[in-house]
Amino acid sequence: MPKYKLQEMSSLNGVGKNRVFPKIVTNRQLDTKEFVKNLHSYNPTISESIIEAVLTDMGDCLVRLLSQGYTVKLDDIGTFSLSLEFDDKKPVEMTDNDDKMLYRNVTVKDVNYKSSPQLIKHLKSQTVLERDMGGVSRLYKNKYTPKERIKRAANWIDKHGVITLQEYATLNNLSRTSASGELKKLSQGDEAPFESKGKGSHKVWVKAGWLGKREINVDAK
Repeated sequence: MPKYKLQEMSSLNGVGKNRVFPKIVTNRQLDTKEFVKNLHSYNPTISESIIEAVLTDMGDCLVRLLSQGYTVKLDDIGTFSLSLEFDDKKPVEMTDNDDKMLYRNVTVKDVNYKSSPQLIKHLKSQTVLERDMGGVSRLYKNKYTPKERIKRAANWIDKHGVITLQEYATLNNLSRTSASGELKKLSQGDEAPFESKGKGSHKVWVKAGWLGKREINVDAK
């Protein structure tokens, strides 16, 4: 039985009440082989190798038809179409009404998928949801730009010497997961603004270039 959780989302510009919406709790992602095994159980007379070959050919066929400008509608599944974007750094605003946007490079951005009404109807009739208890989780909104978050963290380090993961998350209105991923990126490469020191729960971040120049008592944090 799939579970869902309730998640809180801050109101636009901080005006009005926060909204709450249900979100599925994903068990895990199935790969192609696992999907083929499940599909094989519907018709055991067809071998798994044939099913896998058909799925591969289906992907190749979608690429060929979509690249020729078709949309593809599969009954009980949905409709596939191309999503495009500009592949240059030219402005996207028209200078005037006669601007023909000449000499623009356009490329494929993604594939749009619109589920069929029959698929949604079948899902609603067969899906029994159970709530994953634990209150309402908060969806963190990026209150500050990346540059602002770096500056705020740098100012914190100037004042306190180091910054911890939780301090970075709280300071910049991020979840611990988002803060951890961001700090990892910000402490890699020659031009990274920060460096890390310590491991596990004792890990902290300092300004790049400080390590080896100033001794920091990590265990005290």
